[in-house]
Amino acid sequence: MKLEIVAKNYRVSDRLERILEGKTKRLDKYFPDGGTPCKIVMTDLGRQCKMEISINFHGTYIRSEVVGDTMYYNIDNCLPKLERQLIKHREKLNQTYRMPALPGEYEFVSDVDVTPLSIAKTKRFAVERMSAIEAAENLELVDHDFYLFVNDETGNVEAVYRRKDGTIGLLQPYVD
Repeated sequence: MKLEIVAKNYRVSDRLERILEGKTKRLDKYFPDGGTPCKIVMTDLGRQCKMEISINFHGTYIRSEVVGDTMYYNIDNCLPKLERQLIKHREKLNQTYRMPALPGEYEFVSDVDVTPLSIAKTKRFAVERMSAIEAAENLELVDHDFYLFVNDETGNVEAVYRRKDGTIGLLQPYVD
């Protein structure tokens, strides 16, 4: 993890910094890349101290905030909260992306009234440059069936999507 320690009205001692580095290392098992940014904000509120720890992992923010008497107590209260959130997030991802059994044959009915199509909602969003593998990893983290991105190699807008059999597909559109 890449620690970024920010102090507001507080002086961070070397000992506290070493303790933070040591205790946040146990969270590395949840992040395979090892370079995940972890921001720790410590604020002195007068008689109490506030600690906020936030982790940004591929667009997912996981955050914990604690107010207590000393920063040392806050570390012991904040990190378990964060770890519980990480476990809960991981379990949610595992449950979300387990594919249910496919239903039997579909029956098509021909005498159904067909209504004209219309666009109900328009959304605008920025697409990021990344490789197809990174996009597949981001697809795992968001709760969607597809993920749009700009491919680093081709410079084109492409999409990764979850197939019915649980594998991931890549759409590479082109113009004739």
